[in-house]
Amino acid sequence: MNSLSVLLVGFGGPETLDQVPAFVASVLGRVPPDHVIAGAIERYRAIGGGSPLPATTRRQAILLTEELARRGREAEVRVGMLHAQPTIDEAMAEIASAGVEELKVISLAPYRCEVSTDAYEAAVEKSLDGLRPRLYFAPDWNARTTYVGALVEMLAASLAQASPDTPVIFAAHSLPQRMIEQGDPYADQLEDTARRVAETLGLSRWFLAYQSVSAAAREPWLGPSVDEVMERLAVQGASSVVVDPIGFVADHVETLYDNDIEHRARAEALGLEFIRCRCLNLHPGLIGTLADLATLAND
Repeated sequence: MNSLSVLLVGFGGPETLDQVPAFVASVLGRVPPDHVIAGAIERYRAIGGGSPLPATTRRQAILLTEELARRGREAEVRVGMLHAQPTIDEAMAEIASAGVEELKVISLAPYRCEVSTDAYEAAVEKSLDGLRPRLYFAPDWNARTTYVGALVEMLAASLAQASPDTPVIFAAHSLPQRMIEQGDPYADQLEDTARRVAETLGLSRWFLAYQSVSAAAREPWLGPSVDEVMERLAVQGASSVVVDPIGFVADHVETLYDNDIEHRARAEALGLEFIRCRCLNLHPGLIGTLADLATLAND
């Protein structure tokens, strides 16, 4: 079998409460005030004491290795995270020491922006400093049929629990508006994916909204917010809502806290039944999409 070397790159998260301060400092690029750390610790405490994201990412790598083997491709799949261990630097040091000559790098963010895929790819390139291996970055994959199909399957399961004609809010992490104005394709890619899912399911009432604005925000961020859309729906007489966080491929604090706790509480205060679509996490359609990307011809 032809051997592949693959690196999955992602955001990361703190797996224990002790890791929260360093994680928040890494994300912000500075030592945050005590009250910011305290607030973050309480959010992670509320979802069980840490983020499941790093463990999910490692499991995705294992499943990708197995899927590639089923396709007749022997592969060494590693994980590198921007803000958690193993870091991208650590993963690249291991790859370099192993003598890997060609490496396929796959971002675990389907929608490109400067703080996710762009940042991951820049970190990979910086860690090499001109040395081997040759890098091949997978293309953006928000519109790939297998990925959209997996989203459709998960949302259909949630809609089966809802009353007929329940509106759907597709949710994603907000970003500073200036990033979009400077050319980030993030918002357009999200709109494209949401439309593909909605059209496949024949949805008549769906909305794209944003969430998880940084507490340190001092400039306009993308909107409307999930809360704003829910408030509008309640005024219009809706009795229920499905929130589908398509901006995230795996559960972490933004889904387990921001969606499941904060948005649920706001929906209930508005008199809305709240249904949250599950993230893909280890969905075969997601793993299949990653396998497709891993085996694309190198450009």
